[in-house]
Amino acid sequence: MFTRISLLIIVMALTLSAAAQQSGCTSMDLPVNVIKASGEPVTGLSAADFTVQLKKQSATVNSATYGGGPRRVLFVIDTTRKLSSDARRLEMVFAQEIMAAAQAEDSFALITARGISQSVKFGTDRSDVTKALQVLNEGAGESGDSHAGPLDAVTDGISWFGEPRVGDTIVLMALNLEDNHKATPKSVARLLGDHGIRLFGLALGPLQLQNSTAAGMVLDKDGFGYRQPGMQLHESLADPNFFPLSIESGGYIVPVNTIAAHSQFELTAAKKVQIQSNGQLMARLIDNFYDIHIKASSGSHGEAANVSLDKGHAAAGLHVLFPHSAGACSSTVAAK
Repeated sequence: MFTRISLLIIVMALTLSAAAQQSGCTSMDLPVNVIKASGEPVTGLSAADFTVQLKKQSATVNSATYGGGPRRVLFVIDTTRKLSSDARRLEMVFAQEIMAAAQAEDSFALITARGISQSVKFGTDRSDVTKALQVLNEGAGESGDSHAGPLDAVTDGISWFGEPRVGDTIVLMALNLEDNHKATPKSVARLLGDHGIRLFGLALGPLQLQNSTAAGMVLDKDGFGYRQPGMQLHESLADPNFFPLSIESGGYIVPVNTIAAHSQFELTAAKKVQIQSNGQLMARLIDNFYDIHIKASSGSHGEAANVSLDKGHAAAGLHVLFPHSAGACSSTVAAK
């Protein structure tokens, strides 16, 4: 009897503690980028310039602070033999440029999918990631023994982040999002939202970018920027999940179709310069954004979120990249 009563008291105490923690959740942070049509970031905005809705209900914006801070960036690199050696070297150039343009206090990790296996977790020296990239670059023409699909690798890598931090980012470089054993686009979208992680990407295969309902962020033959609703954003229809996974999380995709039927992809000097420029811009958006601090209840976690600008700025052709679902409560987000 004493044991049962003791257990009941413990269970009640834990329940009351959890309830108290939830009731203490009064705010959330959303990482938001505002960009021009060219993709260049916009600075100088204040909390009054933003409108936030959670589940179509207006939320109070307490502050909007722009700037950088220590970021954690995970590279997920597809090393499938279906990619040419030059396409795989393109991945290395892109990753190396992001690291070179990043803040000194940023930390990096790396995991591979569908080919040569390399794994570097957070907490190691940045030079370890550089060495792993060199190994992948030198073995760009080889096949490996990794059977994890891109989304499997993303799922494994998310567990490396630990406690969420505002600005946590995954950069996924892949031919497509196929060949997964456990993970699905739906499960990955849920994990990204739950952990408040933005997914940026480099798409190395044809990408489905038919955008029927909303403007979308993309780099195509017309340059880096937004395309309006209903426009065909790319001549090929292929992977349908890469683009929405990124946009819904608050990131964007750089598409470089390396498997076009008419010719084999070659990493020319001009293409190298272009991908380096794309990497530099992506690093700027990863490192610097508006930390939108909003008033929200514990029940807001996972709800649909929308961030927009006031009419004056919206008319100026500016666009907003934001996570489309509310993430962790500020009280559970690790210090930036």
